[in-house]
Amino acid sequence: MHLWQDGLLALLAAIGLASLLWGAVRGLFFSRPRLRGTGTGAMALLPARGDGAHLEEQVRCLGALGRETGCFSRILLADCGLSDEGRQRAAILAADPRVRLCSREDIPDILSRDSAL
Repeated sequence: MHLWQDGLLALLAAIGLASLLWGAVRGLFFSRPRLRGTGTGAMALLPARGDGAHLEEQVRCLGALGRETGCFSRILLADCGLSDEGRQRAAILAADPRVRLCSREDIPDILSRDSAL
């Protein structure tokens, strides 16, 4: 009876030790991508619809992704049918200097103006 319990305990200990060693190897040799400068002209385009229920979560996720990878520095919220409540939520999010709210018709002008910079 104790033999299978000891075998199971040894198996779990071996798995734990292997995962610790793999974590150390992965941390040393497979490092995360280096952060690029935040001065890139790229921006994330997020269409906003309805009451904007998940808008804050999406903006936070995109902001974290932009800070972590450096692939874009700004978020453009495109009004694609926001309700009044959704516009209020988007306006609150646009108080952040990295987030900008615009109408769908303004997108080409904004992208062409920002790409010229």
